Amino acid sequence: MPPTKPVGVLDGVRILELARWQAAPRGGMILRDMGAEVIKLEWSKSSDLRNSGPFVGDMSVQFAAYNRGKKSVTLNTRHPEGKDLFFKMLEVSDVVLENFRPGTMDKMGFSYERMCEVNPGIILASVSGFGQYGPYRDRQCFDPIIQAMSGIGHQTGRGFDQPVMAEGPIMDRTAALHATIGILGALRHRDCTGEGQWLEVAMLDGGITLEEVALAMCHETGTNDFTRAGSFIQCKDGYVSTGAARSGMWERMLKIMGYDELSEDPEFAAPMFATDKAEIRMELLHLWCEERTKKEVETALVGADIPVGPALSIPEVLADEHLWEREVMMEADLPEGKKILVPGPTIIKFSKTPTTAGPIPSYGEHNSEIYSGVLGLDDQEISRLVAEGVIT
Repeated sequence: MPPTKPVGVLDGVRILELARWQAAPRGGMILRDMGAEVIKLEWSKSSDLRNSGPFVGDMSVQFAAYNRGKKSVTLNTRHPEGKDLFFKMLEVSDVVLENFRPGTMDKMGFSYERMCEVNPGIILASVSGFGQYGPYRDRQCFDPIIQAMSGIGHQTGRGFDQPVMAEGPIMDRTAALHATIGILGALRHRDCTGEGQWLEVAMLDGGITLEEVALAMCHETGTNDFTRAGSFIQCKDGYVSTGAARSGMWERMLKIMGYDELSEDPEFAAPMFATDKAEIRMELLHLWCEERTKKEVETALVGADIPVGPALSIPEVLADEHLWEREVMMEADLPEGKKILVPGPTIIKFSKTPTTAGPIPSYGEHNSEIYSGVLGLDDQEISRLVAEGVIT
């Protein structure tokens, strides 16, 4: 018989997630969508985002957004028998994903060296604010701290005379994506060599990757004059953004605005960054947009094959048909009959092995499946462990 095709690209991979908030859990959810079994180890209902608002009914929107599709298993890892159960799960797992402060896993008795004694092929992925080494290693950290220390807040706030905080958790998300990439690379290495390894991702490192060009130019010139292309341009009823970066785009843009003669001038029609006339033609574009609605500007520029997009509010994004056709977000069922909006299957679209989005796990929902089905514990033993506070 021909081999059975995997359900997802990571079918058969088991990941133990000892992670909270978003920087690591969002990465775990991406891996789950690609077919991995992700077992989220929880030690109390208050240890993660389950009790953090906002809420839809009794469900934390944040917990649902970063943990749907995972298997929830409860375990008191401070208890000696809890540690034993962790290592039993480790024996049959491929990856451990954690985002504690550096040194915490060692204090818990879960050092990488100890893990390797139990499972030599294990991959440990550690996400932290500042990394496993460096002057800031032991500092507490959350996303806004990295927005401040990476320079992104200062760069975003230029023109406002103060740093500006991004509304979304961009540094958590950057770290989650890098951790996901690292885990995929480590799995590939193990497939080729049989070796596991320890990989680490620092949120600050990821934040700095967003300012690589600005840092390089500051290093060269000693100034902070670099600004990335792109801005919001005011229209009658809001704002749009456009970027005529390629050859021929400004020529078409000038023609649309009624400046036929300028469109034939090589200086005015040159691509972005290639002309001294850039400031003048941007002034012309601003004046042209101010006399038109967002829709009028969008229609004209899309018709000329020039990149453009309206600056949408969150309600407008929610009403955008493109979001729904691409399944970027989706509705998930809640126990009380309500529905909650959660991320759809990871935005990577595979032609042979489609990604899937699973339900939101209730606390300890998969205890029996893992403790009995995977580890082979009987009901009497599970009941004893619950009574003694090992399974919480």
